[in-house]
Amino acid sequence: MAQIKIRYPESRFVFQRNNNNRADVPVVLQFDKPVQKIEIQAIARSMNSPQGTSTDWIPVQKPSQSNTCYTKITLAGGWYDLIVRAFDGLNFVGIDTLKRVGVGEVFIVAGQSNATGDNELRNQNIFGPSATDDRVETINYFNGETTTYGATKYPYPIISQIDSTFRLAPFGNSAWCWGVLGDSLAKKLNVPILFFNAGWSGSGISSWVSSAEDSSATPSEFITYPRGLPYGNLRSSLRFYTAQFGLRAILWHQGETDNLYQTDRDTYGKKLKRLIEKSREHSNAPNLAWVVARATRFRGLSIQYSRVWQPVIDAQNDVLGINGQGQANYLSNTFIGPATDSLIGPSIRTIDSVHFQGKGIVKLAQAWNTYLDSHFFEASTPILSTSLPEINSACASITSLKFTLTNPTLYSVSEWSNDPFAKQVFSNSTSINLSQNQFARVRVKDAQDRELFSPLLYTPNNFAGLYPLESTQSGYWHDTGIWSCGRIPTALDEVTILKNHEVVVGTGLSAQFKKLNLLGNLYLFGDTHLFTNKVIPKSVKE
Repeated sequence: MAQIKIRYPESRFVFQRNNNNRADVPVVLQFDKPVQKIEIQAIARSMNSPQGTSTDWIPVQKPSQSNTCYTKITLAGGWYDLIVRAFDGLNFVGIDTLKRVGVGEVFIVAGQSNATGDNELRNQNIFGPSATDDRVETINYFNGETTTYGATKYPYPIISQIDSTFRLAPFGNSAWCWGVLGDSLAKKLNVPILFFNAGWSGSGISSWVSSAEDSSATPSEFITYPRGLPYGNLRSSLRFYTAQFGLRAILWHQGETDNLYQTDRDTYGKKLKRLIEKSREHSNAPNLAWVVARATRFRGLSIQYSRVWQPVIDAQNDVLGINGQGQANYLSNTFIGPATDSLIGPSIRTIDSVHFQGKGIVKLAQAWNTYLDSHFFEASTPILSTSLPEINSACASITSLKFTLTNPTLYSVSEWSNDPFAKQVFSNSTSINLSQNQFARVRVKDAQDRELFSPLLYTPNNFAGLYPLESTQSGYWHDTGIWSCGRIPTALDEVTILKNHEVVVGTGLSAQFKKLNLLGNLYLFGDTHLFTNKVIPKSVKE
């Protein structure tokens, strides 16, 4: 184990920037030797087009009674390596480097199959291209087709560059058009891009709204959805992924199913407006941006030719204000997305004339890129990441530490896990004890229903100098039972003898410490001298 370690963030984490192109990136450090000074630096990664803004060494305030340090570093949009180093006086203690940490743009995709990539297309090896830019990221995780909203429990995020075959968490079927779009956005904006995908193939607006309004609903269209779905994946993403990383906007591509059902203009418009309003309520973000594609093209058994459905397009335009902001279903902070129905042809869509394929997937990405323009990024209001739960550590015994949530009243749920993905819970307490070389992290839920993780914290195999020692009673210096950590002080330790405690150094023995705070008394055997030297070797005759 390194002497100092960056425990958070993880490699490839991307944090949403604000509209001034800045983000406060949370950083959590642990060290297993005494340190007096810690510094952090961010280095913009070398790329074909210069990006990011490197920093000088920045001092980090070290806690006085913990081996865990929480800080933030403010960075401009870019792709960075983080470096931390520590000193004890003039002595260099250690250094650690974390590669690929981003400040950029975060999106959640929602809608139906042309938002997610269809599962049947996946079975036909139609995936959509991989991202080619190193800065285009996702989590390769699939939430499961039978998981209900109440049972959703996303694992600790592991982020990767988008690969063609990846499931884009929590419910995407492949890279679809998002890897290509990510490449275009990363090049245009010169920042990293992070995608999540909460869509569901075949889903209609009614299922989205009914499950948004009632998390126990089981809507039925082509299928009967699990409880709280399909909206539940979007709601969970807003609670979980947005809390961790922030969010720029939801990208909505849906309408094909409502072509089949011939949904009328006012019904679709009211329901889309209601859906957006519920997402803002659940994310506690009244200005949460939505980018809405105008999409309806469908062909089914009862439809001889591929067709569009103008009432749904009109309804989408009503919500966006294209038909005038006086429309009853108009909603502010919504942004115009691509009109995709005109993208047709055998090289663009599959034989069903509905789903994109090949160059059509690339054209779909290009269409999205056109509408995610400078106006959108200037006018939309992003959600920034939520502060991490902070944890203090203290000696519990000579071989264990006690880890405690600093502000437990902020959280309604605390779940401790020693599983790296935090799926298995071993304690719901606000504090736990860990023996040497053991690891754990905590998942919490706050008053806004947001779920957050702590980093994976550990107990080093030697605590000397990490935690101040205090006398617990009067007695002999070399008696482990009189010290707060249950061990004899070393030359690395800060030691306090509390008021009304008398501690005696036995005949022929030495008392060692780095700093001694005398509120009580320290005696050599048979002597009344109060000692303040760093090391006290003495042999006193009785």
